[in-house]
Amino acid sequence: MKNANIAVRNNFRVVEGDNIGQSAGSVELQKLPVMKPLKEMVELTGFSYRHLRNLCLENKIVHTRAGKKYFINYDRFCDYLNGVGV
Repeated sequence: MKNANIAVRNNFRVVEGDNIGQSAGSVELQKLPVMKPLKEMVELTGFSYRHLRNLCLENKIVHTRAGKKYFINYDRFCDYLNGVGV
């Protein structure tokens, strides 16, 4: 993106700027992913910590890792449970 201002407001990424195909001053909203740590996902879903961690290790669910902690994309995990492709 060229000459764009990016801000995060209320779980949305707000991109303002003059991009090719965008008029100057236009605003684009992008929803940020809701990332939840494994321990919180255990409480929300009832799955065991070990099972969720194994899903992460096998790359079956969308996740990210920060140090030793795993963070699962909550929306994509719901899609995984509903059988929607990743």
